[in-house]
Amino acid sequence: MISNSSGLSVIISIYKKVEYLDLVLDSLKQQRYKNFEVIIAEDNDSEELKKFIEQKRKVCNFKIKHVWQKDKGFRKSKILNKAIKEAEFNFLVFVDSDCILHKRFLDEYAKRKNTNDCLFGRRVMLSPKLTESLLKEKNINGLSLKKILFSKSRHLEEGLYIPFDMNLIKRKAVMIGSSFGLQKNIIYKVNGFDEDYEGYGFEDADLQWRLESIGVKFKSLRNKAIQYHLFHGRGGQKEAFNKNQKVYNRKKKEGNVFCHNGLIKK
Repeated sequence: MISNSSGLSVIISIYKKVEYLDLVLDSLKQQRYKNFEVIIAEDNDSEELKKFIEQKRKVCNFKIKHVWQKDKGFRKSKILNKAIKEAEFNFLVFVDSDCILHKRFLDEYAKRKNTNDCLFGRRVMLSPKLTESLLKEKNINGLSLKKILFSKSRHLEEGLYIPFDMNLIKRKAVMIGSSFGLQKNIIYKVNGFDEDYEGYGFEDADLQWRLESIGVKFKSLRNKAIQYHLFHGRGGQKEAFNKNQKVYNRKKKEGNVFCHNGLIKK
């Protein structure tokens, strides 16, 4: 496995909601850090997204790759592994397609891309009304501090950017959808995401315990790698969540750090 160490590979997982992705890509166009590629990991194979990406390639100032798979239910782990294999750069940054990125978001990861730690950020939870306004206007420049403060958005403290370095906080809790980044060669040491997890839940917790088992430390980029999460509802996930919790507990008990059904198939 040979990768370029000079930049970042940004992997965006998506299932439908192209209008959300439109805003995320616009936030990537405004990044201060410029040496990156984007890999859109689609847990689906829609013609709508393919056409959308072709249009975006004409106007974006960064390379966009697209990997996809048949829609056979929630198989996020599988499509993320496919995206990892396509990554040109050695440092991977994972985000979801419903999170607008602060203009210094990638800069904060790039400063630390030679670390052996897993870095992760936090997000402001935007209100339904502000999300609706952004989607209607199709303009992230409307995402001002004033609008956020008066919009009934949640976790506003996560949106305060602190430019000077502090000791990065070590934390146990990692939110894969919130954003995280690590070196490609490190994620290969545990064989990537475990594709036995189908349906919502625990694919992130599983990856975390396996990385921790090989000595990887988790450090927070709170108030540095900032995201603004676009509101959307959740539903129909409890059954899959409970099922995956049982799978997770069994796998932890078995202790297989290098998962069998991952990047490399055993």
